[in-house]
Amino acid sequence: MTSRSTPDHRHSHPDVDYTVHIEYGLSRINLEMGLSDGSVEWFIVQLEQNVGQRYGERDWRQVARFDHHPDSAWGHDIESERLHLDLYRDGRKVDVQRGFPRVTAENAPAYCERFFKERAGDLLERYGPRNE
Repeated sequence: MTSRSTPDHRHSHPDVDYTVHIEYGLSRINLEMGLSDGSVEWFIVQLEQNVGQRYGERDWRQVARFDHHPDSAWGHDIESERLHLDLYRDGRKVDVQRGFPRVTAENAPAYCERFFKERAGDLLERYGPRNE
């Protein structure tokens, strides 16, 4: 992932790693994916907001995250458990949204990215860092 980003459990060498800017410099979607024999083994799709206080400063914080990582202590298997969305505020998980349609590990990263593109504004307003 580019610049400083949360959470600390990022992978050091994902097979796929890219960023989609929602509002350049302020909010973005990060996607990391691990592949095995061409199939999705794990993924993280995360909506993040820059909380840097000075021009040009980058301090990215997670606001919402989908993940699939059956072999990790912090991950889960969407094939058996289905997708859920972890929601964060100020670095702490504050809610979990469930009830997503059944989706395969192969199709889930694109689904999650599309979900964030369509709902980023609402999620950032509701769960993003608060300016006080």
